Amino acid sequence: MKKISTLLLLLMATWTHAELEVLDNDALQAVEGQAGADLSLKLSLNQVYNTTTGKYEFDNGLGGVCANLAFCHLGLSVNKRFVRNGNQPVSDPTQANPANKVWLVFKGIQGTIDLQKLGLDGFDLIYNDDGGAAKTKPAMQLSMDATKPILIRNFGFNALAIEQDDFTSYYDSNGKLVEGSNPTTPPTSGYGYLKAPTYAADHPSVYDRNKETGFMGLKMNGNLAIQGNVMMFSCDASHPRC
Repeated sequence: MKKISTLLLLLMATWTHAELEVLDNDALQAVEGQAGADLSLKLSLNQVYNTTTGKYEFDNGLGGVCANLAFCHLGLSVNKRFVRNGNQPVSDPTQANPANKVWLVFKGIQGTIDLQKLGLDGFDLIYNDDGGAAKTKPAMQLSMDATKPILIRNFGFNALAIEQDDFTSYYDSNGKLVEGSNPTTPPTSGYGYLKAPTYAADHPSVYDRNKETGFMGLKMNGNLAIQGNVMMFSCDASHPRC
């Protein structure tokens, strides 16, 4: 028992304590470290790489993330936009006169953006304060290289359409939107943003065959070359723009 007590006392005597401390500009400038880092980032949304063609394609094949086209939609519902009887606009449907909610649906959302190089470095930023004296501040610098452009491939959507729910909705006395006829149980299907009708396989427009219906689409392909630096630093009253 005495040995255990002695051991506990020794541990308590050697107990260490650490806490965060505020560093001023002089302390930050005195910190030394290794060189910066070059970062790369590739964002691929609903795309799959075709090893045969060497290109990214819409992943709507068997087993793909967009095999069910409804899962690759982006639906926007603007406040108080409803229709009744198919085309009669309504802004404040009631329980006695419900209406169908209208959706603006982006179908086939997809794209690949490859940020090949983003430099991350520490930098001493020198500027003249309000009194004209040179002042040095530690800054974090993000740099872009024009020889390593941002690659944009198939970025956009296949079709843009206006859809409406199959069920009606209304605002209750508290201003809450009630979807369907049962206030406690919302519908499990029939939402406009999940509708995915397609053009026929023999549609006169060859491009539109088997594609989702809509009135416009957008697809961007290109390289975005940017040359320059962005510096981030703590700004105080001594800087002309702070």
